[in-house]
Order: sequence, then structure tokens, then C-alpha cells
Amino acid sequence: MRPQWYNGRPLSKRFVLAVYTLLGLFFAGQVWVDYANAGHRVSWAVAITLGMTEWYLWALLTAPIVWLARRFRLARGRWLTSLAVHVPACFVCAVATRIAEARAASSLTGLMRVPYSFVQIQLSFLTYWAIVGVTYGIEQYDEARARQLRAAQLETELAHAQVQSLRMQLHPHFLFNTLNAISALMREDVEAADVMMARLGDLLRVTLASAETPEVAVRQELEFVQMYLDIQRARVGDRLTTRITAASDVRDLAVPTLLLQPIVENAVRHGAGAHSGPATIDVRARRERDVLVIEVEDDGPGPPPQVTFGHGLTNTRLRLAAAHGSRGTLEISRGHGGGAIVRLSLPATAAADHAGWGGA
Repeated sequence: MRPQWYNGRPLSKRFVLAVYTLLGLFFAGQVWVDYANAGHRVSWAVAITLGMTEWYLWALLTAPIVWLARRFRLARGRWLTSLAVHVPACFVCAVATRIAEARAASSLTGLMRVPYSFVQIQLSFLTYWAIVGVTYGIEQYDEARARQLRAAQLETELAHAQVQSLRMQLHPHFLFNTLNAISALMREDVEAADVMMARLGDLLRVTLASAETPEVAVRQELEFVQMYLDIQRARVGDRLTTRITAASDVRDLAVPTLLLQPIVENAVRHGAGAHSGPATIDVRARRERDVLVIEVEDDGPGPPPQVTFGHGLTNTRLRLAAAHGSRGTLEISRGHGGGAIVRLSLPATAAADHAGWGGA
């Protein structure tokens, strides 16, 4: 069995060969020095050949050693059994490499490998255990990476589940409010109520079509807002003026589906609904470097000193946090001429080609 590299990819044979080649070249110098100190000078070609012979033997032994390391793991409760396998295996590998190297030295130089000492036997033992240690180290790295990947996947799934849960809370909240408005209008203006019902049907079609779409383009979200404001104008009459503007460089950016509806609803209720005279609601979208900024402004009495978030705004803030973390924010402030401004900030990212409800 071949050792594994990170992400479960097989450790490249070329990489293993390159490592042992470097070791062979490094120890070729030691071979040359050993023969020189013993009074038997050899050429560098012979020294390199002998160095390569030893380490290429270890390259051949790496696969079975890795297999033994995995099959007989040095884990708690298995030490004695595993050592009973590894110690003899280590001894066999050390003796085998020493014998093979001695025969190679004899055939190339006519001499046995010199000096043939306990140090070289010790190096062979160290090499065996180094291969075992590297095997366990790579496995630990693989497992850590796998845990990190799984944790990231679980975090993404949790965020998606949170967003879906919040959206499921939003839809009935909006629907009940609109139906209540239609019910109240039925006693005053049946024709206006009929217009509201038709527009509500359009809104429900868009809502159902986007049920599995986490994000849409800004232009599509603003189309939905326009539908909603049409319903509100049918309810309150011509005294409600609405303006929707979006810079050309933001119309295809992504925004969470139905993000603006509770904010616009809040502006209608606390802005236009706070007095009987003319009322204005502005919806603006622009880009500030890598941030998409959307503002909803009304000309009502403005927010109180201590702003209390209702169900809709709390829901929207949670959706932004679930989708974008600290980069998704919602702020409320007082406008220059009175009224309230709700400012949304989120990362400016392009909407997917399939985002939206397809021609709503």
C-alpha cells in the first residue's frame, strides 16, 4: 500500500525517488570519506553509486514498511503486538540493506564497505523508524485536514439551514400583513382591494419561484420591491410616492432573496402610515468599492433614540449575519430632513446566472 499525501492523494513515486536520490547524493560524500580514511581512495562515481545503492534499497523497502506501519499501529493497547512485528522487521531491513550494500561495494571496489561499523547499523534502524514516523505524521495531517473540511462543510450547511429557517419565518409574516391590509380595504374600496389581490398573486408567484434560490440579482430584488409598493399604493392611494434607483454597476450584484421586503414594509408602516399627508419612500442601491450598499429612506417621524428591532428587521439582520458574517450589516439612522434611513451593507459579488425567478 502506498503512503498517502494530503487530501488523500497518493504520495508521488517521483517525490519518494527524489527524496532518496538526495539522501544518496548526500551520503556519497560520507562513503568517499570513509574509504579515504581507510587508505582506499575511490572515485566520486563509485562513491555516488554506493550511496545511491543503499538509499534506493530503502526506496524499495518503503512500501512494505508503510504497510506494516498501518497494519500494526503503534497505538495505545497495541504496543506489545506492534513492537513484536516492527522490531524483527527493522532488524531484517537493516541487515538486508547492509548485505546488499556490502556486495555492491565488493563488486565495484574489490573491498568490503569500510568502515563497517555499528554506526551504520544504527543508521539503518533510524531509517526504518523514520519511515514509520513519517507515515503516521502524514496520516495525522490527512485526518486534521479532513476534520477541517468537514467542520467547514457543517458550518456552511448550518448557515444555509439558518437562512432557510429565517426565510420561512419571513414569508408568512409578510403574507399575513398583506392579507390583513386587503381585508381592511375590502370595507372601503373593493376595486382597490381587487388590485391588491392581483398584485399579491404576482408576489406569491415570485416568492414560490424563488423558494430554493438563496440569492437573486439586485435588479430582480428591486422588481419585487416595486410589486410590493404597488400593493401599498393601491391601499393608501396617490399620497404615497416611491422612488427606486440603482447604479448600473450594482444591478447584477447578488443580494439575499426577499431581503428588502420587511425593510420597505417597515418604511411604509412607520413612515407613510405615521401621518395622513403625502409620504415618500426612497430605495437606493450603490457600490462603495467592494461593498454593496442599499438604503431605504422614509420621511416619517424618524427612529426613536433607542431603536427597537421588530420581527422583520431582526429577521433581516440575522439573515445577513448568517449569509455574510460580520460583513453583512444593518443600521438605522435619522435622515437629514427627518425620517429614517435603513442602511444595508454586504459584499459586492456577482449574482449567479441562474439566480432569480426568470422573468417575474
